[in-house]
Amino acid sequence: MVSAARSRAKSVADTELADPPDVKKKRTAVLVVHGMGSQRALDTVRGVVNAVWMDDEPSSKRYWLHPEKRNNDVDLSVITTNEIPGTIDKRSADFHELYWAHLMSETRAVAVLLWLFELVRKGPRLKAGMRALWWGATIYLCLLVQSVVLLVLHGILLLLSNPPLIDEKVQFGVIKEAGSIFLSNHPYHEPEALLLAPFFVLFMAATFAAIFATWRGAWKILVGAVVLAAISGAFFYYGIAHETLTWLTSLFLPILISLCVAAIAMGRWGAIAMIAAYLLSSCFFVLYLNARYLVDLSRLESPGSIFALDGGPFSDILQHGWIFWSLNERYSAVIAVAIILLYIALYALFLQPFLGDAARYFRASPGNVLVRREIRKQAVDTLDALHNWGSYDRIIVVAHSLGTVVAYDMLRAYFSRVNNGLPQPAKLEPEFSQIDNWDESDAANEDAYRKAGRALIAKIASKTVNGSDASTRKLPAWLVTDFVTLGSPLTHAHYLMCDGRTEGELVADFKRRVAQREFPTCPPKKQDYDGRLSFANPNTGKKEFHHAALFGMTRWTNLYFPLRQLFWGDAVGGPLTKVWGRCVKDVEVSTCDPPKPAFFTHTAYWSLGSVGGREAPQIVELVEAINLEDK
Repeated sequence: MVSAARSRAKSVADTELADPPDVKKKRTAVLVVHGMGSQRALDTVRGVVNAVWMDDEPSSKRYWLHPEKRNNDVDLSVITTNEIPGTIDKRSADFHELYWAHLMSETRAVAVLLWLFELVRKGPRLKAGMRALWWGATIYLCLLVQSVVLLVLHGILLLLSNPPLIDEKVQFGVIKEAGSIFLSNHPYHEPEALLLAPFFVLFMAATFAAIFATWRGAWKILVGAVVLAAISGAFFYYGIAHETLTWLTSLFLPILISLCVAAIAMGRWGAIAMIAAYLLSSCFFVLYLNARYLVDLSRLESPGSIFALDGGPFSDILQHGWIFWSLNERYSAVIAVAIILLYIALYALFLQPFLGDAARYFRASPGNVLVRREIRKQAVDTLDALHNWGSYDRIIVVAHSLGTVVAYDMLRAYFSRVNNGLPQPAKLEPEFSQIDNWDESDAANEDAYRKAGRALIAKIASKTVNGSDASTRKLPAWLVTDFVTLGSPLTHAHYLMCDGRTEGELVADFKRRVAQREFPTCPPKKQDYDGRLSFANPNTGKKEFHHAALFGMTRWTNLYFPLRQLFWGDAVGGPLTKVWGRCVKDVEVSTCDPPKPAFFTHTAYWSLGSVGGREAPQIVELVEAINLEDK
């Protein structure tokens, strides 16, 4: 009995995992792409299934899990539902998850820091609600740079003030004993050396260049090298013992170096933010000075005497160099340590688990290319497997957060693989011409445009996976009817995916990529004499799908929580219409009715913890966007 039961169970399992039989009944595939962070396999897809499929009566809708048959990964399963109510063909749905978190290795702190520096160089080009966050983060980065510079300078001076070769018998440069000619106890704590040492190195380099230029007869280089050597050498020689230079170096060398670092690493906007951070932190530091009774406002005789070196309320502070971020103010070093420790804590709790993924994916450094390429490859292979499965004639892609960018890259890469093999446009009329010649100025026909796209994919399915001839069912197909984005950073596409130092350059770069069909839009951008879907193949003279035509057929719906006061709503997501095209359907959602801002809703798009449960507004909109019934 047991053996027979096991045999029957094995037979059922083998039947379920085998290639689907040649039947006309098809199923809908829903591919869920999770967002950034330390995601666990199937967590996101389970949340979406519970939100859009289950109801309050467990007997009416059910689902089962079975192994993913396209590979041997036991951690990834397919969630299969029973019959979808309201469908004419009584179809069911399979929910898959594109899991890519395991491909993201631990992002180093310096990698996140470099990516943040790149974002600072682009300036506060984010949407209005995010600019305050940009300024706050940028000023903190500037304080972090100042802190590192200050502690490094303190470390150098500490080393110089306690050199290992100092002999107590040597005082004031006087040689006391034979054999001590190479020893000296000259006071090494000379902060001006930190400023002048680079000029000495420059003097040596310019001198060597002048010598070799003379030898080789390079007279133009010789003149420049001699001038540079003279200037740098004179500055070093006459500045080494200048008391004013020593005083100014102690006070302002840390901020001067920090400003140079910010200008190099973060560009013009970084330099502006560094100045702002220095002035603001110096103003706040007055509270500390006042608490130590170092500020005597009773000595303020006139507004012009506030910074007077003799008799002013800050005169003692200026004379002793007790200025914030100066080398003489030791409390600045304590604050610097606190700022660095705060960054380490932020990195461990937030930056590495969340922004680390974004830094690896968006920053096109050589170390990130391999990771990003592997994510895209596995994503395209997953979509290819669903198209070739044989039992699906409709695919819905639902993506969240950074997963929307992964999904977008997956869709455009896969469509460029199959576009030349799709059925001839003449076999897809009249919907093909309706979309190919669609006039974007006709706002009243946007619904008709989306309906025509769905009908066009249905015709592609009828000519391929739903064809009566077995040979046609193996032809390339495009079955993605819907692309649903939740909290998508694609709203910041100009900022995150384009190159440029100004807003105009970023927008121009985005338009260039659209014109070159690197970035497909919705609707597709018409180029020259091409249509929205087609181009004339110069070899055959016939119309074919161009590789940026996918959103002429695939409906794009974008759900987002509006941002209020930075942390209320979703700071990551936002509307996409102004960036990606007017036919993207932006849907503003809320967790309650009537709508009101809620705290940090970036992960609340499928959450059933809101008031109303499955009747909460964002859940209702999500169900309508995924549209399992295909209404």
